[in-house]
Amino acid sequence: MVPVTFLYDWEYPSDRDRQTVMYEFAANGAKHLVLTDTMLKMIGRNPRLYRELRQEAERAGLDFVDAHAPFREDCDICCPVPEIRPFMLAHLKMILQIVHDFGVKCCCVHIGNVFYEGYTEEQHREATCRSLDEILPLAEKLDVTVCLENLTRICNHVDDVLFYLNKYPSKHFGACFDSGHANIMEKGMNLPRCSGTASFDALGLPTPWEHDVLDRMLPHIVNCHLHDNDASSDQHLLPGKGNIDWGKLVPKLLSAPRLKCVQSEVIPLRAQQPIRPLCEKFRELFGEI
Repeated sequence: MVPVTFLYDWEYPSDRDRQTVMYEFAANGAKHLVLTDTMLKMIGRNPRLYRELRQEAERAGLDFVDAHAPFREDCDICCPVPEIRPFMLAHLKMILQIVHDFGVKCCCVHIGNVFYEGYTEEQHREATCRSLDEILPLAEKLDVTVCLENLTRICNHVDDVLFYLNKYPSKHFGACFDSGHANIMEKGMNLPRCSGTASFDALGLPTPWEHDVLDRMLPHIVNCHLHDNDASSDQHLLPGKGNIDWGKLVPKLLSAPRLKCVQSEVIPLRAQQPIRPLCEKFRELFGEI
């Protein structure tokens, strides 16, 4: 059975509240958590959490199954700026080491949330390739699969993800399918306003609307971010509260030959979503959680 793992907006709880949230997940049947970008940033600011987060999860009867590397703030692998790249690469290598130490086997990495002014799209692509040249050998050594996520930004749509996966065939390199981002890029063209156009509008480029995102990514999917929206923006809602067809998505996703885990990327506090119905919905969609 593919494990279901849960994200939470950990930037808000205090240390005591964080443990309470973990117990709440466990009380509602959850067994696995996401080692989020926020948690990894917290470890960077407070190294004591390197051990304490694992201990807190263990006390609640939970473990960490997948991870999400920090993004933005010069953390993304497409960064072409020479003076920034050494720090970005050193930081990401440290993140992969921490992910390995937590016993996590897959880590989502963004190609890039920022398009750097003064650099071309091709220069961003070349920078991404140079980053992968350095990162993937370490991922193989640590036995961590790096997963590229489909986003709604330039340099990050499905064609980009598939370009890199085909260029670097490896069992330690795969895709992270994001249902919310796919929904925006497939259905947003029919809306008067859609966040999927923002990064392209800023550069005066047409938006490359997508189709059949799940089908195209399916052979490469290792992990996934599952949440709903109405295609206008990245709302991270509970499945069923947007317009994604979960009856079609779930069985198709579960047929992905490389799938290691299923992640709820519903963001509870941001979406005002209580934990109990969140766990119930994923149990309804995927069985035991």
